[in-house]
Amino acid sequence: MSIPRVFISSTYYDLKQVRNVIGDFIKNIGYEPVRHEHSDVAYTQNTPLEKDCYSELSSCDIVVCIIGNHFGSKSVENDFSITMNEINQAIKNQKKVYIFVANDVYVENRTYVQNRDSGCFKSAYTDNLKIHEFLANLQAKVKNRVILPFETIDQIVETLKKQFAGLLQGLLQKEASITEGKTIYDLQETVTQIKSSIAEYEEKKNEFFLKFDSSIFSCNGILFAIKRHLGLSKASFFAKDIDALDEFMTLIGFSIENPIDISFECNRYYVKKEDYTKKTLKIMNGAVNEDGSFKDLRPLSEVEKYVLWDEEDDVDLPF
Repeated sequence: MSIPRVFISSTYYDLKQVRNVIGDFIKNIGYEPVRHEHSDVAYTQNTPLEKDCYSELSSCDIVVCIIGNHFGSKSVENDFSITMNEINQAIKNQKKVYIFVANDVYVENRTYVQNRDSGCFKSAYTDNLKIHEFLANLQAKVKNRVILPFETIDQIVETLKKQFAGLLQGLLQKEASITEGKTIYDLQETVTQIKSSIAEYEEKKNEFFLKFDSSIFSCNGILFAIKRHLGLSKASFFAKDIDALDEFMTLIGFSIENPIDISFECNRYYVKKEDYTKKTLKIMNGAVNEDGSFKDLRPLSEVEKYVLWDEEDDVDLPF
């Protein structure tokens, strides 16, 4: 059975995690993600690599584009980046295109539009003004495409969930309109089948999204740092909030303490003593939202300020 192919277009190194999460989401709902870093693009020996990407894009049904703060690799064909050319190619080929722009770039683009004729505009959030030039032209010329700002990966995923559900609804409505020329008996039978398909789809969709939501938690930078400190190289775990982490840490032998000498900025202080070694894990307040969920911190240097690990000899060694 043929399944929809979804091409993911963006700069690679700065948006690698975004590409991976979106790719996993697409795979979990039964679609096929197409990413060049996963060898999903068929490369040839006689043409530039970027042309092979454009060719592969033309065979896809949906294109998801992410515009960040970096220009990326310049095209050999023009002054645009390869990502910009991919977006233009998708629009030219009348693909279903969803474009997401980093929120700071999206907001600053309004200032750029108002000041670009002055010739002295300097961007605080992009490494190349061509990003703002391209985005401004895109906003002005393209009226029937989704162009939205984003701050977190979750926002992209939630939008795609709704958009893909809308595509299904539109397909169902189109199929329903075809039945108008049938007899009443055939129409009733078709409606029953459509209702059954919708119920089956909802059941599978909820199952897919439940699995996906679990994978989102496991990709959280705070949980990744905790996993690394605990020495979990192959196993994976996720905790929805700080209370769930309390339960997990207790199960693996840590106790939750609140010593007097610990600063009020420490949200949790986990301690485990084994083999005359004292292991401590501190979760600082800046890592936790008011509702107890973990913040999605980037980059890794930010995470390390809020997840502190220490191992020291136990002061109560027996002699």
